[in-house]
Amino acid sequence: MTEVNSMETITTSSKLLCVLLFTGILLQYAGRSSISVVLVELQKPPGNNTLTNVSKSQVQYSQFQAGVILSSVYIGMLPSSLIGGYLAYRFSAIRVFLASIGISSIVHGGGAVMFDDFETAVTQRILAGMAEGLSEPATFGVLNQYLSPEQSARVSPFIFAAIFLGQFLGIFATGFITQRLVWQAPFYIFGGLGITCAAVSVVFAVAGMAKKRDALDRNKGDIKKMKSIPVFRIFTSTAVWASILLQAAPYFWDPSILPLYFSQSFGTKTELVGVLAGIPILIFGVLEPLFALVENTLCKHVSTTAARKSMAVIVGDANIFDIAPRYASVISGICRAICRVVGLTFPLLVTAITKNKSSQEWSRVVLIKACVLAATALFFGAFGSGEEQPWAVEVPQGQSGGTQPGSRKDHKVDDENRPLFKK
Repeated sequence: MTEVNSMETITTSSKLLCVLLFTGILLQYAGRSSISVVLVELQKPPGNNTLTNVSKSQVQYSQFQAGVILSSVYIGMLPSSLIGGYLAYRFSAIRVFLASIGISSIVHGGGAVMFDDFETAVTQRILAGMAEGLSEPATFGVLNQYLSPEQSARVSPFIFAAIFLGQFLGIFATGFITQRLVWQAPFYIFGGLGITCAAVSVVFAVAGMAKKRDALDRNKGDIKKMKSIPVFRIFTSTAVWASILLQAAPYFWDPSILPLYFSQSFGTKTELVGVLAGIPILIFGVLEPLFALVENTLCKHVSTTAARKSMAVIVGDANIFDIAPRYASVISGICRAICRVVGLTFPLLVTAITKNKSSQEWSRVVLIKACVLAATALFFGAFGSGEEQPWAVEVPQGQSGGTQPGSRKDHKVDDENRPLFKK
């Protein structure tokens, strides 16, 4: 069968849309990961602060307080991930995404003031999490609304590589910024960049499109779709859970823990913490799109299931578009909510294990992470799938004039004539 939805059929507007998604996620994760390096500086006694030409923090956070601050962002992200999946499925996903980037950037900029006190720092992270949690489910919704499932599966690893590249940027840059400017500077810089990105995206994607509106969330079919979500099938599908667990496993070693790991386990200086902590994140961010290219080639010679299992650790995000493309944003919301639970509890577990901040205690943390990854890989190898699930296939209506979307193998998308924002 001829493949109609190849990468060559992606329009220029869709490519620009992917760049927008990539940039927004990149800046959002850069701001979030910068917090972990700032906390390394704020754990030092005020009198021994290494800053020489700037204002000094009046607080010294304990190891437990640092863990609470790192975890608290997931308190806000837990409900907003589910809400984001719903909103991106019911309404215009691109608007949900832009709202997430803009609001989270404003809140992040406020951290420069709120991090002078433990209670307000926790409050800031919860508020930031409520805004940030919308973005990833919205990204799946955007891809589902404007690209075919095959195209979405191909481009998603490249878009979500921004998660790792953003973490690298935030961790790497913040170590130098806090030493040469003020510790508040990362809040202003990344917050300002995020606000600029959201504003520019709105101007070019909305106002610049001659007031065109996305009709996907206006037609009557959307209300019917919401009533037809197979919630029971989703929660009882082993393929869905294999995909969810595959994406949740990395949160057992949140990259925000890396600066504390290098600082306490090896005694690394603040300016080098960002460099060392950023290297493994950068490597993974580079490998993800490279392995995605390899996987795209494998899909031409072996089954999608075999290709996904062979590259599972690298391109797990694409699997949702394989098994249930119509419900990508909904499943992503559920997946991200579970990831937030892991992200919320694991930093607290780490700080409980590393009370003495010794290398032996950190070795136990590394061992736990290795065991979790191994168990997840085995589970995905046994129950993972690359085929669209029967309950997720949409059947052509065929009678009343209109049609419901069919199976992705039978559903052709006129990508060349499909605008980013419909009238």
